[in-house]
Amino acid sequence: MTTNINQYHQWIDQLLDEGRTVQVPVYGMSMFPILMPRDTVQIKRITFEEMKPGHVLVFEQNGQWVAHRLIRKITENKTLITRGDGLPYNDAPIEAERAKGIITKVIKTRSPFAWSINTMIDDLLVKTAPISGRIFWMAGRITSFGLRVLSSELWVRK
Repeated sequence: MTTNINQYHQWIDQLLDEGRTVQVPVYGMSMFPILMPRDTVQIKRITFEEMKPGHVLVFEQNGQWVAHRLIRKITENKTLITRGDGLPYNDAPIEAERAKGIITKVIKTRSPFAWSINTMIDDLLVKTAPISGRIFWMAGRITSFGLRVLSSELWVRK
């Protein structure tokens, strides 16, 4: 399975290198409430110079591709500080060359907030991240638990 995922990432990386925009599914709750599991997003490659705080970056971390918001970029050493909107803390700094691109559009979503990608809301979320991250983290845990309970057999009528 790991080989298949690596091949998939290489193929997506190649398409991005060719200047193409790609659509991929999203998994996980780290960008809750903006992105939800099974949402489909569009990714486009951009340069370090084009990256701005507020963009939702897609980058490689420990063999996985992660989509988190760019909080700050450090030009001296081309380092990026990111954070999932639904996480209470910033990620460890990453090198800019690990960035695959930015999310330019949410194609399919279950989130009523997905429209906010690439709007002025991005700047607001960067500025309020220390507070909003904790609130969204707690809301995400409650939502995730609620979805598990609702889908469990306890709630299925026989």
